[in-house]
Amino acid sequence: MGMVKAKYIDHLIQMDQFKEGLLNLQKYGKKSFKDSTGEWVEQSPCAQYSFLDFTVEYIPHEVHPVEES
Repeated sequence: MGMVKAKYIDHLIQMDQFKEGLLNLQKYGKKSFKDSTGEWVEQSPCAQYSFLDFTVEYIPHEVHPVEES
C-alpha cells in the first residue's frame, strides 16, 4: 500500500506544478483572439522599462479564476 500512496502523492505534486505552469502561461504568454472584424489579433504582455538600471519588467495579463464544477 505504501508504493501506491507514494505514486498518488507524486501525481498530486505533478498536477500542482502543471496548474502553476498553466497560470504562468496565462499571465505572461501571448494571447490570440478574433476581434470584432473577424481578424486574428495577437496580444503580448506589456513591457515596462526601468530608468535606473535599464532592465525590462513585464506586466502580466489579468487572470480570472475559473470555477471548477
